[in-house]
Amino acid sequence: MKKINPFKILVLGYVGIILLGALLLLLPFSRRGALSPIDALFTATSAVCVTGLIVKDTATFFTAFGKGVLLFLIQIGGLGYMTFATLILFILGKKGSLALRMTMAESFPELTIGNVYSFSKRIAIYAFSMEAAGAALLYAGFSRYGIKNSLGHALFNSVSAFCNAGFSTFSDSLSRFRGDPLVALTVMMLFIIGGLGFFVLDDMERRFLKRSERRLLLHTKVVLLSTFSLIVAGAVFLFIYEFKREFAAYGLSEKILAALFQATTPRTAGFSTVDIGKLAPASLLLIIFLMVVGGSPGGTAGGVKTTALSGLLIWIKAYLSGKEEAHFLGRKLSDDTIKRIFSVWTLAATTLFISSFLVALSESSGLRSYGFLPYFFEVASAFGTVGLSTGSHMQSYVSLARDFSTLGKGVIIITMLTGRVGVLSMAAFLVRKKRDYISHIEGKFIVG
Repeated sequence: MKKINPFKILVLGYVGIILLGALLLLLPFSRRGALSPIDALFTATSAVCVTGLIVKDTATFFTAFGKGVLLFLIQIGGLGYMTFATLILFILGKKGSLALRMTMAESFPELTIGNVYSFSKRIAIYAFSMEAAGAALLYAGFSRYGIKNSLGHALFNSVSAFCNAGFSTFSDSLSRFRGDPLVALTVMMLFIIGGLGFFVLDDMERRFLKRSERRLLLHTKVVLLSTFSLIVAGAVFLFIYEFKREFAAYGLSEKILAALFQATTPRTAGFSTVDIGKLAPASLLLIIFLMVVGGSPGGTAGGVKTTALSGLLIWIKAYLSGKEEAHFLGRKLSDDTIKRIFSVWTLAATTLFISSFLVALSESSGLRSYGFLPYFFEVASAFGTVGLSTGSHMQSYVSLARDFSTLGKGVIIITMLTGRVGVLSMAAFLVRKKRDYISHIEGKFIVG
């Protein structure tokens, strides 16, 4: 019997959905104007990978049907297509194949084959409940401005926010609502909750709603602490550094809200309330770091994940202190966890370098005119499945990738896919596993 490779099922499944989405977007009644196959593929990939980088203005270019296609792709990509397949089989009363259950378990680390179905059901409940609540709040917010079809705008932006997609039905994203606490805070809470991960939501429900006596898991504590720390640190920096720069014309409350929003959106959400291209280089570098880190495992966010950053810092501290074990809150990090942490960071750095190098080759004229930073920002945004961009130099309200050549767009497409399925899953898809039956003599070489 041929061995099941869940990584191939996972990656090829995403590719299949992307191709289907691209074909639907190419239909004449999906759009208002010409759409090349590469731009259709780019847009579909961005939606399925819940990135938000756009080469066409979502608000004006796509029809209601086209926006519906994008919303469908975002929902599938945000929750994971395996979740939907598992849920459909659950509703039909079927168990599904071993391959499906293995792939679902691979999509969500620490999930066992045995509890795939119950977990899929809880994911759907969490997602649809939060999206419905978010849509209701956004409808109340949009209605105050007399916006036509406020319900449609509210639903689309709520789903996009919870799935950390960054697509918006407004050309300027959420810039017009920069000083509106109801809209800004609702969107922020949606992508923060979506980015925490379903394991964290499950654990918090058990502890606080069901009043379980068992304490929060170490994973939950690390995720909450690291998420809070990154948001606060980022917001404080942006508030101080951009106070007399990009935020100079804003009122105090608007400055605070803008800084908080821009520190939170790199969690892979992609929405913005300010012109990213006008931020100072230091602010852009900070956002790049936050985008690469991303959200947390088992949720709608991308990036290397907050746990990988926390684990790396914990290990470095232990190593520099001369300790044999890396531990946090009274718990030791296993050797397997440490190996995964270093593998994730190594593969992430490799992916970012290769993608940036290829973009530098394909977009050399643009780099000479505008410098390297905007292009590296675009690559980091694609890898973190964020969607923030310094913007096109040729057209308003679209990403810098709009200016890229076909090769450059192809690089960003692959980078977005890698960021969505995860660097470890992509590596496992590309590299065949082989068991080493030979034990080698230990060798040494100098490091550092």
